[in-house]
Amino acid sequence: MSGNSKVSVIGGGMSGICAAILLSRAGYNVTIYERQERIGKKILLTGNGRCNISNQDIDASWYVSSDDKKLARILNNLSLKERDAFYDSIGLCVTDIRGGLYPVSRQASSVIDALRFALSEANVKIVTGAKAVALHKDLSIEFEDKSVWADKGAAAVIIACGGKAGVYSEEKENGIRLIKDMGHHISDTYPALTYLRCEEDLRSVAGVRCDAALTLNTAKGSFSERGELQINKDALSGIPVFQLSRYAHDLSGCSLEADFLCFMNDALPKYKARAASYPDRSLEDFFAGWLNKKLAQYLIKRAGMRPSDTVRRSSMQRLYETLRHCSFKPAGRGSFREAQLMCGGIPLSEVDDDLQSLLYKNVYATGEILDVNGACGGYNLHFALCSAYTVSNAIINKGAGS
Repeated sequence: MSGNSKVSVIGGGMSGICAAILLSRAGYNVTIYERQERIGKKILLTGNGRCNISNQDIDASWYVSSDDKKLARILNNLSLKERDAFYDSIGLCVTDIRGGLYPVSRQASSVIDALRFALSEANVKIVTGAKAVALHKDLSIEFEDKSVWADKGAAAVIIACGGKAGVYSEEKENGIRLIKDMGHHISDTYPALTYLRCEEDLRSVAGVRCDAALTLNTAKGSFSERGELQINKDALSGIPVFQLSRYAHDLSGCSLEADFLCFMNDALPKYKARAASYPDRSLEDFFAGWLNKKLAQYLIKRAGMRPSDTVRRSSMQRLYETLRHCSFKPAGRGSFREAQLMCGGIPLSEVDDDLQSLLYKNVYATGEILDVNGACGGYNLHFALCSAYTVSNAIINKGAGS
């Protein structure tokens, strides 16, 4: 290590905290500058408060990024063994729940506590209420209160300020303006891992939860997910919708198609056999044992029929097509405050394989501020740790300030 061992971290989220711990343990003098009154607030929101911190199936296919090959190389920088060793080193015991990694306490607060204690034990300095608004070529940082960090000779700066998702005021853009002022581009940002508002009137099926296979059709292709669909009075929600929202950049060109018979194989022969067995049932009664009653009534009406119509007097083929290909038109999405993730950010083409800026030497970016967007299931917090590992190892290996 060179004589200068000072590293500044802009942002006290998951990636910034992990990078600070790793570098401090290696002997660096690290300061975290966090704009809010305490660090790690967004971690408390993850996994419905249980904090799904990683997954056993880590692969670039679980992410949306501008460069899948570079992303794969970055993900390979952190092995699952190294991941587990890190969490063990901060005293956090984790458990595997259907492939997802959670703290055994099932509490996100346990993750925050473990990280906070590790920061304290590593002597990381934390400055809260410090919103960085400019980063200069000499690596000095200017803050909103017009103060400038006096030591211009920092060895490295890590931009870990996260995205706009989950912010407490919609006008706050975290470090996006700072990054643009550095000369970096920001890929179009939009809220993701959130619900999709629809043009259709869904009040009659509000509150329904059911298994569904969903396909989002966009100008860039079609994307599919299956899981529990949650229907609200004007929106579709649930994990499969959240996953698909990552691909719904331009809603004007999107359509969402639902298959409500995905719960069985060979649906058409079974459907025909059922129709032949119950020709005198009403359409409403026909679906008893198959579909939620409110959902069945809604789909019958979507097919242009009445729930009281009998099977033998109805176009069962048209009804079948509605069940398998019920179309919805997305008209909006949850706000950044309601979203779990911001899509967009610094393109991977503007950083090297160590996540160092191609415009500013010794300036690195980690976590959500990069244009890397993971699926539900711990993938985004895993990338936060992975990017922290990538950056900290790069700084350590080349020697700070060299």
